[in-house]
Amino acid sequence: MSVKERAARAARPKTDARELTAALLRMPLGFLMAAGRFALPAAPFGLSFVAASGTGAGGAAALAGAALGYLTTWPIDVGIRYAAGCVAVFTALFIMQDSRAARSAPAAMLVSALVMAGTGALSALASGTAIADAAFNTAVESALTAAGAYFFREALTGRAASTELAARRRDASAVILAASALMGLERVEFMGTVSLGRTAALLAVMTASLKGGAFAGSAAGTAFGLAMDAGAGTAGLYTMAYAFPALCSGAFSRFGRLPFLAVFDCAGALTVLAAAWGGEVLPPLFESFAASVIFMLIPSGALAQAGALFQPLMPGMGESGLRKYASRRVAGIAGAYLDVCAAARRGVEEANDNDTARVFDRAADAACARCAKKGECWVTGYMETLDAMNGATAAMKERGRLESGDLPEWFSRKCVNLNAFVTAVNAELRAQLYRAQYRERLREGRAAAWGQYEDFAEILSRVSAELGSINGADPLAERRLLRYLRSMDIEADCAVFRDATGRLRAVIESGSLPAMTRDPAWLDRLSAVLGVRLCTPSDNPAGRVTLLEAEPLCASVGIAALKKPGEKVSGDRGTYFKTDSGTLCVILSDGMGAGEDAAGESGEAVRILERFLRSGVDPAAAMKVLNSVMLLKSGDDWGCATADLMCVDLFTGEADFYKYGAAPSYIHTAAGVRRIDCISLAAGMSGGEGVEPDTVSMTLKPGNVAVIASDGVVSGADDGWLRRLLSEKHGEDMRTLARLVLRAAAEREEASDDMTVLAVRVDERA
Repeated sequence: MSVKERAARAARPKTDARELTAALLRMPLGFLMAAGRFALPAAPFGLSFVAASGTGAGGAAALAGAALGYLTTWPIDVGIRYAAGCVAVFTALFIMQDSRAARSAPAAMLVSALVMAGTGALSALASGTAIADAAFNTAVESALTAAGAYFFREALTGRAASTELAARRRDASAVILAASALMGLERVEFMGTVSLGRTAALLAVMTASLKGGAFAGSAAGTAFGLAMDAGAGTAGLYTMAYAFPALCSGAFSRFGRLPFLAVFDCAGALTVLAAAWGGEVLPPLFESFAASVIFMLIPSGALAQAGALFQPLMPGMGESGLRKYASRRVAGIAGAYLDVCAAARRGVEEANDNDTARVFDRAADAACARCAKKGECWVTGYMETLDAMNGATAAMKERGRLESGDLPEWFSRKCVNLNAFVTAVNAELRAQLYRAQYRERLREGRAAAWGQYEDFAEILSRVSAELGSINGADPLAERRLLRYLRSMDIEADCAVFRDATGRLRAVIESGSLPAMTRDPAWLDRLSAVLGVRLCTPSDNPAGRVTLLEAEPLCASVGIAALKKPGEKVSGDRGTYFKTDSGTLCVILSDGMGAGEDAAGESGEAVRILERFLRSGVDPAAAMKVLNSVMLLKSGDDWGCATADLMCVDLFTGEADFYKYGAAPSYIHTAAGVRRIDCISLAAGMSGGEGVEPDTVSMTLKPGNVAVIASDGVVSGADDGWLRRLLSEKHGEDMRTLARLVLRAAAEREEASDDMTVLAVRVDERA
């Protein structure tokens, strides 16, 4: 099972009461479907609704409502025919319910069409209708029944649409379902003039035009107008009276309701007068007036919720948001490499060893130390000696060695150990050259390493700036989110996508977000909209909300530390944090020695690891980079630090332990206490290219506890006390457990070193 499926199952809400309510609502809806009259006259949609509702509680409620509607709103012979057809459809589907194919939409369409054809044929034979007319009427009714079963089933399904096309089909089916239901209300009239169904249809068309614009309004007007024409038997009057006013008034949807309704009513009156001149024009005009009055009284919030279905939803910003997210990650990695380079440069001191005078001084210390004339040459006659050395420097550098002829004659006669002095100068000169060559090679090596880091950072920066399209956007989820926001009358830019680990991320940018976040249950509502349990990071800026798929697991961490006696600071450094991908990272480092120098080494190791891990770099790669950094920055002052890293995926519980010279860690599970040892050297001591850290992988389950400690806590294999303590106290609060372990270690080891303990427990998210 994938992470997405597990998270969805954990976040699935309890819907028993909601499903029962939805099932009961199908009874009045079935009644309206049965009461609707088609132009033949015929009433196929009640039977279609029963076929679409299936055989569960909803199907039974739909059957009861449709049968009651047929028997009470139609003549008894017609009502019995359709009611019997509903019972036959329900019975046939009930018999076939164990078959997977029988539960599909084609099965509902076929069964309903066959039952309608059979009852129609029997009714025609009983009434003596001509065969040609009976065949035509039966074929039309059967086709309408099958089509209604398909669209009603699509509108009633509770599953989330999996594609953009499926979502559009669902919206169209919902409009068809509403129009068919209003055909049943069309027969309810006030004062014999104003139809309740047509007035409700006008309200739907007005809502679509105001909230969705001209094209959405005219489409809704056509759909509802055709339904009203079919029910009333008029030749396109209501189709024209609804579609054209919606098209005209949609252009004024941004000017407020009053100008919008004025245009709608004027265009409607012109259409009715043109289409029904000399006929009955009062009902459509009265209905338009009544709908306008009611429309003005509808609260803005309710109108926004109703209009969300009709609003055209533009493509979201998922792809763009994903690119920006990936770009930020790449830029973060580039910045981390630049920090690595800066840290390495700070650890290097350039030495000046090119002074030729130091060659002569060192040679004098070696050759003239026991000479009786040392004071005369190098103290009282220092300036004359210095002139002699300067005079010989040019020839010495050109030749690469000093010869006695390079020195002035007076100096050669005066010096009693001339050969020894020349030999000492040449030896120091060779040593200086060797040191210069070594420093040059070292400088070149470091420059190459720094150049690699800087080049890689530059490449990543360019990739970040020029990042192209990446798959991962979820336009369907964006559409659902936009529809929900618009139902609250919030205009916003949304981006919904999944990152490289499959975690859902959503970003909402709007100036009206307080209207959403004031609701205490706003996060639960958005979780229901997107189909996953959501959480929010702590750094949401004003005007933007970032939503993350919540991890099924959570972790609690406790830390306890004790510095070495006599030291001002502890040489240990540790931290923990959760990355954007839902991974808990726990880091502990122990610097070489104790005190401030050790603290500096361990602190820098922790900072480097944290920067790379937060940027999404693989933990093993981050550890190898840390080792390279410690090697590069050591120079002549060899520095190192242990590195202990634990990473726990809070979606799956998979845990990885990475160690460079670190102390053993202990994991308490249902099977007992497991020890994780380390045989590698500390970071900065492991030479060679690509030295891997010690790595152990396992899966942590809810209730498991891990203890990570520095070197001073456990000595060698004597860890029975820690195993017993962990077995007995693993249920304690993690801060308490860390303190208990530290106190026991201090009593045993007499606090001879820095001690740090981190205790981690994994639990199910509440």
